[in-house]
Amino acid sequence: MAWFGSHQDAVGQALADARAVLAGGISLRDPIALSVRLGDLSRSNSLLSLEANLQSLERYSRLVHLGRRSTRSLALATLAADIVSGYLLLDRRARLWGHLTQPQDWEWQHERSAARVRDAAASLRGTLIKACQFASTRPDILPPAYVRSFAALQDRVPASSWRAIRRAMQRELHRPPEDVFERIERRPIAAASIAQVHRAWLPDGRPVAVKVQYPGIAGIMMTDLAILQHIVREVARFVPEVQLQPILDHLHETLPLELDFRREAEAMTALRAALAHRSDVLVPEVIPELSTRRLLVAEFVEGIKITDTAALEGAGIHPTAVARLLNDVYAEQIFRLGWLHADPHPGNLLVQAVPGAGPRLVLLDHGLTVPLKPELTDALQEMVTALLSSDFARLNRALETAGVRLDADLDITSLLQLVGVLIGGTADGGGGSSTTAVGRQLGKSVGHIPTDLILVGRALGLLDGITRQLDPQLNAMEAIAGYVAATDRFPVSKA
Repeated sequence: MAWFGSHQDAVGQALADARAVLAGGISLRDPIALSVRLGDLSRSNSLLSLEANLQSLERYSRLVHLGRRSTRSLALATLAADIVSGYLLLDRRARLWGHLTQPQDWEWQHERSAARVRDAAASLRGTLIKACQFASTRPDILPPAYVRSFAALQDRVPASSWRAIRRAMQRELHRPPEDVFERIERRPIAAASIAQVHRAWLPDGRPVAVKVQYPGIAGIMMTDLAILQHIVREVARFVPEVQLQPILDHLHETLPLELDFRREAEAMTALRAALAHRSDVLVPEVIPELSTRRLLVAEFVEGIKITDTAALEGAGIHPTAVARLLNDVYAEQIFRLGWLHADPHPGNLLVQAVPGAGPRLVLLDHGLTVPLKPELTDALQEMVTALLSSDFARLNRALETAGVRLDADLDITSLLQLVGVLIGGTADGGGGSSTTAVGRQLGKSVGHIPTDLILVGRALGLLDGITRQLDPQLNAMEAIAGYVAATDRFPVSKA
């Protein structure tokens, strides 16, 4: 069944690739160009079939617990060979017969390669999904086609079987889950790249969310990192345009955080305490006696998905009020409390209607909830203040204080575009070029960007997207800037 599904997906992707090329203006009056492009398709589709076979074999090796590392290595290496060979052939053709390589040919190669990686991530799971999810927020290191394609993986993660998950629960609890919970639902309410969540009830009737790490996922991810490091090194040699090392560097730093549920439980507890003075935001309470390094049990909290505007309005909640609350909560986290819930995609944000008190925001999934260093908070505040006063020298200094390595010749326009990438939304702060359009140019003039600043930028970028869905007239950056303008009255908490 898995083999059939993989090949069905492969056939669908091959047809989509062919339609894109045939609809792209190829003329029968230019038989050489036609044959070259059809040759590209033939090479790509041949490898696509091989990749589908290898991915099916890898899934089978996971089931029988035999040869997993070898099959994953082979599947990932074949994927890399497909992508690298496509770019190398295009580059060679452009050098020898420039008229046979047009901008559209590069775009088709980007689209095909991005789709291959996306589908492989959905099949192989593990680190590849995490890499794609992170890459979808970094338009400065990959072509736009990759960013668009990888965005689909934010919610496209298949769940594990109940049998495997129950076994993982029993291992962590040291007893059958039925002896701990009054009842537990077998169908997960959420599935992500590292774990899935099931609803359960304690013997006293309290509903809880049980987050269970996939069996063996830590080993798979560490194996993937080792394999991908070799592949990235080879890709960099042959296709320097595709920058992958920053993605691996980020994963090396963040995956250990996300794989340690004890750390997540501590971060949840700390953020819940930091926000305890607010009645309009809620972090679920951890059940510490049932939580381990690979199992996290917390109170179950219901609410409306933050981007479901119809449901919000049906509950008497104005979407604009939710947008303002969202930005105020994140501005206070960053600039006053020194904490960051760094994964605010819509699935992790719920809204409750509180009679007579307006909306309440619920923050879920704290695998990337982290304390922020005071010097980073100060640098971020300097960035916003410098933008408000158009003080570009101050902005440059703030970026350097935050640990960003800049080219000495970076011009003001590129500087503003960089800040646009870091804070989300459009690079010019208004209706100009999108971060996807300008990000590739920034990669040439910007060196290292620290992980904690990337997490802040990713979070603010997600906030900007949600804010625009809730109220297209509201600018997240302006809302945060308004908070920053008043933060001089408040000391930043030491995380």
